[in-house]
This record gives sequence, structure tokens and C-alpha cells, in this order.
Amino acid sequence: MSSHHDWAAKVIADHDAEKPFAPENGQPLAFKPGDPVIYTNDQGVSFAFNVSGYYKPVHPCSLYAAGYRYMLDKGSHWMPVKEANLSHNLTAREQ
Repeated sequence: MSSHHDWAAKVIADHDAEKPFAPENGQPLAFKPGDPVIYTNDQGVSFAFNVSGYYKPVHPCSLYAAGYRYMLDKGSHWMPVKEANLSHNLTAREQ
């Protein structure tokens, strides 16, 4: 490690990889990058996607505060989604 900042960045990255959690309930996140999921929008329509990463805003963000934690490989890949709108896509895992 060349500096304290490098060390701190590594500790945070290791924590995020091992124990990401939703601050609002203190529970581990149910999905990780690469997981196949079913996203159900607020109108009840479902789509199959993969989790592409976690939403990690640099500045305070109302979306993050409202529980938006996941990025998906969808057309609007920049828009995070809530865990409540996701379920495991067991069919994709069997293939």
C-alpha cells in the first residue's frame, strides 16, 4: 500500500465484496453482480435481467435513500432498482 487512502479504498472494496448491506434494514443484500433476476416494475410487468453491479452514489442521493441498490443490464442501465422489485431467476440458473 502506498498511502492511507489506498489502504482505506481496499478495506472498503473488500467490505463491499464480502458484506454489502442495505443500511435501512441492516440485512445483507439478496443479490450480487452476475445473478440472474426477474425485475417486476411498479405496473406488475416482469423482465429477465442480470445484476450488473451495486448502485454506489458519490454524493447523498434520494434514490439510494429510498432503497435503490442494484444496477441491471437493461436498456436504462443507469437507473438503479430496489431489491423489493427483484426475485431470483431460477430458470436461468438451471440452463
